[in-house]
Amino acid sequence: MGENIKKQLGRCLMCAHPTCKEKCPLSNDIPSVIGLLRNGDYAKAVQTIGHPFGEICGYVCPLDKQCQGGCILGRKGKPVLTGVIERELFAEYPYVIERCGTLLKGKHYAVVGGGVSGLTFAAKVYEQGASVTVYEKDELLSTLKLIPDFRLPQAAVSRVEKAVSNKFTVVREQIDGERLKTLQNRFDGVYVSTGLTLDYGLGVVGQNFATNYRDCLKGNYQQGRVVVIGGGNSAMDCARYAKKQGSKVVVAYRRTEQDMPAFTREIAEAKAEGVEFMFNVSPVKLMQNDGRLSLTLAKTVSVGRGKLTVTDEVFDIDCDSVISAIGSKFDSSILSCEKNDAQFLQYGNVYLGGDAKQGKLVVDAVYDGMTVANTLIENARKICL
Repeated sequence: MGENIKKQLGRCLMCAHPTCKEKCPLSNDIPSVIGLLRNGDYAKAVQTIGHPFGEICGYVCPLDKQCQGGCILGRKGKPVLTGVIERELFAEYPYVIERCGTLLKGKHYAVVGGGVSGLTFAAKVYEQGASVTVYEKDELLSTLKLIPDFRLPQAAVSRVEKAVSNKFTVVREQIDGERLKTLQNRFDGVYVSTGLTLDYGLGVVGQNFATNYRDCLKGNYQQGRVVVIGGGNSAMDCARYAKKQGSKVVVAYRRTEQDMPAFTREIAEAKAEGVEFMFNVSPVKLMQNDGRLSLTLAKTVSVGRGKLTVTDEVFDIDCDSVISAIGSKFDSSILSCEKNDAQFLQYGNVYLGGDAKQGKLVVDAVYDGMTVANTLIENARKICL
């Protein structure tokens, strides 16, 4: 590992009550991992973290609100750069998925959705002897592959994909509610982690002229003057991507800047790259004329993330593309369910995780996959006692 990383390792105070661990959604024992790294036990440090997505988390987690934000050194200076450490560690020593127990030997699990949460679950039950079949309608890690390289180097995604290759049976199939019932009967358990596959429409006249954020990030949009509707990280990805492609980009968000759900650093980087912002505006109509678009926006009055009033004060913007990045939802045709605050959602031998359980971050997806897998492992351990 590089000298900068070694310097960061040396800065850690090895706190007896580490607030970095408390801030980590996975409760990673960061001082213990750093101790292993100081001793040169790199591979052991990776396996101690316990999942394949450490490098990914190091890039896309809101580190300032999690591990780095909890570092005591950050109170009066700079925190230990745990995200950078994790990125470089996993890049050099990728997580190895291998059999290390037999508690789930003879069990066969189905995973619906080959994203972060599904593959985390698959890895953990595989390690305890289970067989796993992953059902994915697109390709493994398709959501991560949409994140632009400037935010998540695709080499990092490729390393994870290589780690899971040949470990599981992968079936290219879209699972609906009826097919899910057959999987319930065929497998010992089914982990549903399809993500949020249905996009919300703009809900205005002419919404069919808008481009969804997935197509935008694949380059399937008209460059020129681009308006991105939304205030989350996907909206920032689209805006920055289009800007780097040479377009003039404006982000239109219906609430204030302080209410934007995107990470602060993503907003700041978009601004630094020349993306413009309009706040308290909402689309009300989208029309096409001679190959160009006319977007009508109305001014809004908002109260935090709560009450929103769309006023009668409107104005038009001529543009080449309107990108809809206002969010997506779970496909309830797979399984009707309601959000709750349980540790995980369970329906018989069907478990939900990641975006399907309303998780928002990659680390949430990892957490759900590990939590469900560890529950199955502990239940099997109790039976053996």
